[in-house]
Amino acid sequence: MTTALYAASAVASYFLGAIPFGFLVYKWVRGGDIRKVGSGNIGATNIGRELGTKFFLLVLLLDVAKGFGPALGGYLLAQAFPCPT
Repeated sequence: MTTALYAASAVASYFLGAIPFGFLVYKWVRGGDIRKVGSGNIGATNIGRELGTKFFLLVLLLDVAKGFGPALGGYLLAQAFPCPT
């Protein structure tokens, strides 16, 4: 059971990390494609240049959360369900 839980957590973390928040925020706000404007990057810096500081901070926070959240979740999962030795 523990191995399946760890595997499911890894798969969920992978898919969460694959969400392009910069692309989604720009699509939601302007209806366009962020890859076609500015530097062509979907990151927070290009979003900030095109949409302003408020959206820069939003994308930055979402990108940090998608990295920190699964790491924290994995740590808590390991504490709750330690690997059998």
